Amino acid sequence: MIALFAAAAFSLAPIHGVVMETLHDGTAIVNSEPLTQMQPAEIRRYRFSPRAQFRNGTQIDAFLDLAARPPLLRDAVAAGPFAPGLPDPGRVVAMDVGSPLPAGALVNQRGRLVALDRAFRGKVLLLSFVFTRCPDRTLCPAISGKFAYLQQHLDPRRYALAEITLDPQYDSPAVLSAYADSYGALPSHWSLLTGMGSTVQHLLDQFGISSLRVSTSNFLHNDRLFIVTPAGRVAYVVETADWDPQAVIAEAQTIAGLPSNPFERFKLALIANVIALCGGSQFAGIALLELTLLVLITSIVAGAMWGVARLLWGKRG
Repeated sequence: MIALFAAAAFSLAPIHGVVMETLHDGTAIVNSEPLTQMQPAEIRRYRFSPRAQFRNGTQIDAFLDLAARPPLLRDAVAAGPFAPGLPDPGRVVAMDVGSPLPAGALVNQRGRLVALDRAFRGKVLLLSFVFTRCPDRTLCPAISGKFAYLQQHLDPRRYALAEITLDPQYDSPAVLSAYADSYGALPSHWSLLTGMGSTVQHLLDQFGISSLRVSTSNFLHNDRLFIVTPAGRVAYVVETADWDPQAVIAEAQTIAGLPSNPFERFKLALIANVIALCGGSQFAGIALLELTLLVLITSIVAGAMWGVARLLWGKRG
């Protein structure tokens, strides 16, 4: 009963199921997977909007309209179960600096439909990928913590924040809503997004996000932060989760056409270049950068001490 009341607070939820029987009136009996914290797995009769017919045994993705009575599945498509993995550039046009945001129908933490390529036009968008069950506090929780900082320091009239889940099978709108609340995310400024498994899988390919399932509740994935212009084109890609919020704010301000701190932008570019030098390994890149800074600082200190020593010896002479 609690799950049903929770579901009533949302408009749409992406769902996966199997068509068991197609009926003469255009409806179908569908065996659907559970929606976490919203409804259990169940077998029900559904209408389709727009009208659609599928062979018995066909797996489908759809948006469950939680307000419709009788139950309604919107925009249903034939699709296999969500299968995370390495990006497949052969299936998509990969995203890079200058690329327009791809089309993709997603649902936010309120269960509202979000068109990825249009919803954030007119604002600089900062976009990343996380999942709510991430056990590593230095990855997804750290990224969301930095997004919370960005939310406090970026004007919502000029900037928008968005995180897309890597785990659409578990991260229902209700789960994302609770996750958003835990970080103080304001829906008007910061969108937590899920979608049909087939849509999320396609976006992972396009954005070059690796997502390897290592257990039923955990994924091994790379981290990329995309900064997108108000016209909807990628302007900057940060290839690590270890970005400094102040440096990202400075880059976002520049993309918005506002004055920014050049030193902070230099730091962001330096980290990106070092990571690229290390073959894309953020861990090796950060380690090399720290070693380089240590050597630089040590050299400066040694030079200063040598200068002082020469001055002292000169006075003695």
